[in-house]
Amino acid sequence: METLKIWHISHTICITMKTVIALAKPHNLPISSIIDLLSKHFNRKYSAEGASRLPVLALYAVYQCLIKEAKRFEGATLLAIESHTSADARSGRIGDIDIMDEKGKPFEAVEVKHGIPITAQLVRDAFEKFKSTQVSRYYLLSTSDIDASEKDTIDKEIERIKNIHGCHVIANGLVHSLKYYLRLLSDTSIFIENYVCLLETDSALKFEHKKGWNDVISKM
Repeated sequence: METLKIWHISHTICITMKTVIALAKPHNLPISSIIDLLSKHFNRKYSAEGASRLPVLALYAVYQCLIKEAKRFEGATLLAIESHTSADARSGRIGDIDIMDEKGKPFEAVEVKHGIPITAQLVRDAFEKFKSTQVSRYYLLSTSDIDASEKDTIDKEIERIKNIHGCHVIANGLVHSLKYYLRLLSDTSIFIENYVCLLETDSALKFEHKKGWNDVISKM
């Protein structure tokens, strides 16, 4: 069994079949440090599948805070995060993260890509998922940002969707969006608490993904 490290910060215990590890929860970090930690955690070299789940969990952790704080989401409901293997067609979900309005209808959704630049085709694919709903905003975010060679085509596709459907599609780099969201929070430590809790419990993650979080923090 791996020896537990003693952290001089708040932590929680994560138990797996192989070992026990204390997942670090650093408090009172500046937003720049949080973004740096998340980027390093997302982009580490992992041997096991599941790393693409990490940016989804980070966005979900932010929305857990925003749903309680932002006036835009007053009366709205953040749906429980689905398993990594749930197909949108079977589940009826339109994004990795879905928010419903007070009447239980799609209000806002987020689709997250890891290591895949956003292209016009990805925007079209996203539209196929939500075109039969009345969702008002749809975020398409990627850790690899937007394919610069397709920016004009992407903008035209977003405008086309706005004109025929009414939904405002926002295509952006995931890190840029995270920075913006974190600035809206009254206490970013709650975001860290949420993210670590999701790391503990998400079935798509392996031990190395969880250990990776401690590793990047130990090198701060």
